[in-house]
Amino acid sequence: MNDKAEKVYGEAFFDLCEEQNESGLKDILGELEELSKVFADAPEFVKLMGTPTISADEKLSLCKDIIKTGGVSELVGNLLCVLAEKSRINCFAGIVKTFKELYNEKFKLAEITVTTSSPLSDKMKEQIAEKMSKIIGKTVTINEKVEPGIIGGIIIDYGSKRYDGSVKARLSALRDELGSVIA
Repeated sequence: MNDKAEKVYGEAFFDLCEEQNESGLKDILGELEELSKVFADAPEFVKLMGTPTISADEKLSLCKDIIKTGGVSELVGNLLCVLAEKSRINCFAGIVKTFKELYNEKFKLAEITVTTSSPLSDKMKEQIAEKMSKIIGKTVTINEKVEPGIIGGIIIDYGSKRYDGSVKARLSALRDELGSVIA
Protein backbone atom coordinates (compact mmCIF):
# COMPACT_ATOMS: atom_id res chain seq x y z
CA MET A 1 0.00 0.00 0.00
CA ASN A 2 1.04 3.53 -0.61
CA ASP A 3 0.99 5.63 2.56
CA LYS A 4 1.51 8.87 0.65
CA ALA A 5 -1.41 8.18 -1.72
CA GLU A 6 -3.64 7.21 1.22
CA LYS A 7 -2.79 10.45 3.01
CA VAL A 8 -3.32 12.61 -0.10
CA TYR A 9 -6.66 10.97 -0.94
CA GLY A 10 -7.77 11.05 2.70
CA GLU A 11 -6.96 14.73 3.13
CA ALA A 12 -8.53 15.70 -0.20
CA PHE A 13 -11.68 13.71 0.56
CA PHE A 14 -11.97 15.22 4.05
CA ASP A 15 -11.60 18.73 2.63
CA LEU A 16 -14.25 18.01 -0.01
CA CYS A 17 -16.68 16.60 2.56
CA GLU A 18 -16.03 19.50 4.92
CA GLU A 19 -16.74 21.95 2.11
CA GLN A 20 -19.85 20.21 0.75
CA ASN A 21 -21.42 18.60 3.82
CA GLU A 22 -19.75 19.71 7.06
CA SER A 23 -22.80 18.81 9.16
CA GLY A 24 -22.71 15.29 7.73
CA LEU A 25 -19.05 14.52 8.51
CA LYS A 26 -19.98 12.12 11.32
CA ASP A 27 -22.31 10.16 9.02
CA ILE A 28 -19.67 10.05 6.29
CA LEU A 29 -17.08 8.77 8.77
CA GLY A 30 -19.51 6.06 9.90
CA GLU A 31 -20.15 5.07 6.31
CA LEU A 32 -16.42 4.92 5.55
CA GLU A 33 -15.78 2.76 8.62
CA GLU A 34 -18.56 0.34 7.65
CA LEU A 35 -17.21 0.03 4.10
CA SER A 36 -13.73 -0.47 5.51
CA LYS A 37 -15.02 -3.43 7.53
CA VAL A 38 -16.71 -4.87 4.43
CA PHE A 39 -13.48 -4.57 2.44
CA ALA A 40 -11.45 -6.08 5.29
CA ASP A 41 -13.83 -9.06 5.29
CA ALA A 42 -13.52 -9.42 1.50
CA PRO A 43 -9.80 -9.17 0.66
CA GLU A 44 -10.41 -11.03 -2.59
CA PHE A 45 -12.60 -8.12 -3.77
CA VAL A 46 -9.85 -5.61 -3.02
CA LYS A 47 -7.35 -7.81 -4.86
CA LEU A 48 -9.74 -8.16 -7.80
CA MET A 49 -10.14 -4.37 -7.98
CA GLY A 50 -6.36 -4.00 -8.22
CA THR A 51 -6.02 -6.52 -11.05
CA PRO A 52 -4.77 -4.78 -14.21
CA THR A 53 -6.53 -7.26 -16.52
CA ILE A 54 -9.93 -5.99 -15.38
CA SER A 55 -10.93 -2.86 -17.25
CA ALA A 56 -11.74 0.43 -15.54
CA ASP A 57 -15.32 0.12 -16.83
CA GLU A 58 -15.72 -3.29 -15.16
CA LYS A 59 -14.30 -1.93 -11.90
CA LEU A 60 -16.66 1.04 -12.07
CA SER A 61 -19.57 -1.30 -12.69
CA LEU A 62 -18.66 -3.32 -9.58
CA CYS A 63 -18.42 -0.11 -7.52
CA LYS A 64 -21.75 1.12 -8.81
CA ASP A 65 -23.32 -2.17 -7.71
CA ILE A 66 -21.90 -1.64 -4.21
CA ILE A 67 -23.17 1.94 -4.18
CA LYS A 68 -26.64 0.93 -5.35
CA THR A 69 -27.14 -2.11 -3.10
CA GLY A 70 -25.32 -0.67 -0.08
CA GLY A 71 -27.12 2.66 -0.02
CA VAL A 72 -23.81 4.50 -0.20
CA SER A 73 -23.95 8.32 -0.17
CA GLU A 74 -23.02 10.32 -3.24
CA LEU A 75 -19.73 11.62 -1.78
CA VAL A 76 -18.53 8.19 -0.64
CA GLY A 77 -19.78 6.65 -3.89
CA ASN A 78 -17.75 9.16 -5.89
CA LEU A 79 -14.68 8.32 -3.81
CA LEU A 80 -15.16 4.62 -4.56
CA CYS A 81 -15.50 5.34 -8.28
CA VAL A 82 -12.32 7.44 -8.34
CA LEU A 83 -10.43 4.74 -6.44
CA ALA A 84 -11.75 2.09 -8.83
CA GLU A 85 -10.71 4.11 -11.90
CA LYS A 86 -7.22 4.65 -10.45
CA SER A 87 -6.88 1.06 -9.16
CA ARG A 88 -6.49 2.40 -5.61
CA ILE A 89 -9.19 0.47 -3.71
CA ASN A 90 -6.32 -1.13 -1.77
CA CYS A 91 -5.71 2.33 -0.24
CA PHE A 92 -9.22 2.54 1.19
CA ALA A 93 -8.35 1.57 4.80
CA GLY A 94 -5.53 4.13 4.89
CA ILE A 95 -7.81 6.81 3.45
CA VAL A 96 -10.37 6.08 6.16
CA LYS A 97 -7.63 6.26 8.81
CA THR A 98 -6.50 9.69 7.54
CA PHE A 99 -10.11 10.90 7.32
CA LYS A 100 -10.76 9.78 10.91
CA GLU A 101 -7.58 11.48 12.19
CA LEU A 102 -8.66 14.75 10.55
CA TYR A 103 -12.20 14.36 11.89
CA ASN A 104 -10.90 13.74 15.42
CA GLU A 105 -8.58 16.75 15.16
CA LYS A 106 -11.37 19.02 13.90
CA PHE A 107 -13.74 18.09 16.71
CA LYS A 108 -11.03 17.71 19.40
CA LEU A 109 -11.66 14.01 19.92
CA ALA A 110 -9.17 11.40 21.06
CA GLU A 111 -9.34 7.64 21.09
CA ILE A 112 -7.40 5.78 23.73
CA THR A 113 -6.93 2.08 24.24
CA VAL A 114 -7.21 0.91 27.82
CA THR A 115 -5.85 -2.55 28.58
CA THR A 116 -6.74 -4.26 31.85
CA SER A 117 -6.69 -7.81 33.18
CA SER A 118 -10.48 -7.84 33.55
CA PRO A 119 -13.34 -5.76 32.09
CA LEU A 120 -13.79 -2.23 33.42
CA SER A 121 -16.98 -1.04 35.06
CA ASP A 122 -18.84 1.83 33.41
CA LYS A 123 -17.91 4.07 36.34
CA MET A 124 -14.23 3.23 35.92
CA LYS A 125 -14.38 3.93 32.17
CA GLU A 126 -16.00 7.28 32.91
CA GLN A 127 -13.29 8.18 35.46
CA ILE A 128 -10.48 7.21 33.07
CA ALA A 129 -12.06 9.15 30.21
CA GLU A 130 -12.48 12.22 32.43
CA LYS A 131 -8.89 12.08 33.70
CA MET A 132 -7.41 11.53 30.23
CA SER A 133 -9.59 14.34 28.81
CA LYS A 134 -7.96 16.71 31.29
CA ILE A 135 -4.47 15.47 30.37
CA ILE A 136 -5.00 15.48 26.59
CA GLY A 137 -7.37 18.44 26.35
CA LYS A 138 -9.80 16.55 24.10
CA THR A 139 -12.98 14.54 24.51
CA VAL A 140 -11.89 10.93 25.00
CA THR A 141 -13.47 7.70 23.84
CA ILE A 142 -12.17 4.41 25.16
CA ASN A 143 -11.42 1.24 23.26
CA GLU A 144 -11.26 -1.42 25.92
CA LYS A 145 -8.94 -4.40 25.69
CA VAL A 146 -8.84 -7.24 28.22
CA GLU A 147 -5.52 -9.05 28.56
CA PRO A 148 -5.21 -11.31 31.63
CA GLY A 149 -1.43 -11.54 31.09
CA ILE A 150 -0.86 -8.07 32.55
CA ILE A 151 -1.91 -9.58 35.90
CA GLY A 152 -3.45 -6.33 37.21
CA GLY A 153 -3.26 -2.58 36.87
CA ILE A 154 -3.84 -0.65 33.66
CA ILE A 155 -2.13 0.25 30.39
CA ILE A 156 -3.30 3.32 28.48
CA ASP A 157 -2.24 3.86 24.86
CA TYR A 158 -2.81 7.21 23.18
CA GLY A 159 -1.15 7.84 19.85
CA SER A 160 2.52 6.97 20.31
CA LYS A 161 2.39 7.36 24.12
CA ARG A 162 1.94 4.54 26.58
CA TYR A 163 1.14 4.84 30.26
CA ASP A 164 1.98 1.44 31.73
CA GLY A 165 0.78 0.90 35.28
CA SER A 166 0.41 -2.86 34.94
CA VAL A 167 1.56 -5.29 37.61
CA LYS A 168 3.50 -7.13 34.91
CA ALA A 169 5.52 -3.97 34.09
CA ARG A 170 6.16 -3.29 37.76
CA LEU A 171 7.36 -6.86 38.35
CA SER A 172 9.61 -6.63 35.30
CA ALA A 173 11.12 -3.34 36.55
CA LEU A 174 11.64 -4.86 39.99
CA ARG A 175 13.32 -7.91 38.45
CA ASP A 176 15.65 -5.66 36.45
CA GLU A 177 16.44 -3.56 39.52
CA LEU A 178 17.16 -6.62 41.64
CA GLY A 179 19.26 -8.11 38.86
CA SER A 180 21.49 -5.02 38.74
CA VAL A 181 21.89 -4.98 42.55
CA ILE A 182 22.81 -8.66 42.74
CA ALA A 183 25.20 -8.62 39.75
